[in-house]
Amino acid sequence: MFNHYAAAAILALGICSRQELKAQDNLGPVGNVVRVGQLEFVPADDPYASAGMYQGPVIVGANPPSGGPPPSWPCAGGGSDAPCASIPAGGFVVPFPKQVVAPTFEGEIVWTFTTTSATGTADFNVTVTQGSTKLFSDTFNFAVSANGTWYAYLYNVTLSGATKGAALVTVTTTVGTATITGKTALHID
Repeated sequence: MFNHYAAAAILALGICSRQELKAQDNLGPVGNVVRVGQLEFVPADDPYASAGMYQGPVIVGANPPSGGPPPSWPCAGGGSDAPCASIPAGGFVVPFPKQVVAPTFEGEIVWTFTTTSATGTADFNVTVTQGSTKLFSDTFNFAVSANGTWYAYLYNVTLSGATKGAALVTVTTTVGTATITGKTALHID
C-alpha cells in the first residue's frame, strides 16, 4: 500500500528542495537526496522492506531543465523559489517517467525510500544493466535520519553500449546494516 501512496505522490506532486544549479552538467552524473516528509505509518510485512527502511518506486525520466518557470525539478512546494512558488506546500515535481528510451539516452533516475529507524550515512549504488552488460554504474552517499520519506535522484545518467531490448535499473540503499533494493525495467529502442 505504501508504494502506491509514494507513486501517487511522485506523479501528482512536486519535490521539497530548492532548485539545484546545474553548473556541473558536463561533469557526469550528479546525485542528491531530499527529505520530503515524515513517516505517518509503517506498512507491515512489506517484501521491499529491510529493518529500518522501506523501498518506494523507481522511475527514469528526462534531465531537469536548466530553469523555470514553469517549475523545473527537483522543485520545492510552498517555498519562495520563483520557479517553484506555484507548487503547493508539501508537494514536489519530478520528471515524467519513461519506460522506453533511446540507446543514446541521457536522463535522470529517481527513487523514494522511507526510513523508520535507520539513521546515518546512506550509501547509494545505481546500475543499469542489459543482460550481462553494465550500461551505467555510479555510487554516492548522503546523510539521512530516522522517520522520514526521502527522494533520491541521479541526473546526467548516460547509457554506454546500449542496444535495442530490455534493460534493468537497480538502486540499492544501505544505511548501517539495513539494505533495500528497488528496480525498474526499461526498453531500449
